[in-house]
Amino acid sequence: MPVTDTNCWIYTYAWNPERPLTDAERDAYDRGNGVIADVDENYVPLRNKSNNYLIDRKLQKTKSYTGIKGVSEQDAAVQDSQGPIADRTREHLGPTDLGIMHFRKLVMDLARALQQGEAPPHLMHQDRYTVRSGACVTHKSKDLSAVMVERFGDAAGFVGRPSTLAAE
Repeated sequence: MPVTDTNCWIYTYAWNPERPLTDAERDAYDRGNGVIADVDENYVPLRNKSNNYLIDRKLQKTKSYTGIKGVSEQDAAVQDSQGPIADRTREHLGPTDLGIMHFRKLVMDLARALQQGEAPPHLMHQDRYTVRSGACVTHKSKDLSAVMVERFGDAAGFVGRPSTLAAE
């Protein structure tokens, strides 16, 4: 959530849609493992720019390229290293960044339309946002659609209803 032009609050939460979190999972999150940062009483991450994200050089040499514990902290280090505002006019995007270019154009076009009082057309298709990520370890002999049905109950990964986009 933007706070100023150069600062924001990031809210991260975790859940399992199929069962309550275990005590071990909650303990791991409380210790700053995974995507949830370990924070102080003011909700500031303990590993941050002011202390060089507590880089562990031994860990960096042996196990982790960054040497920074925590996915959120690694992301923050990359983002903070760019400075407060990135000058996108000097950016050189390549063919693999096509999705980024299309998304930026889409967001800008939608923002301009909203300024003119036009609601985003995506509001008419909220049912298409029921896809979620998930992990599954299975045998290599299974095809993807079988794994998706086994994991999510739907070949396209839709949750709670049959897939309608596969036919479109």
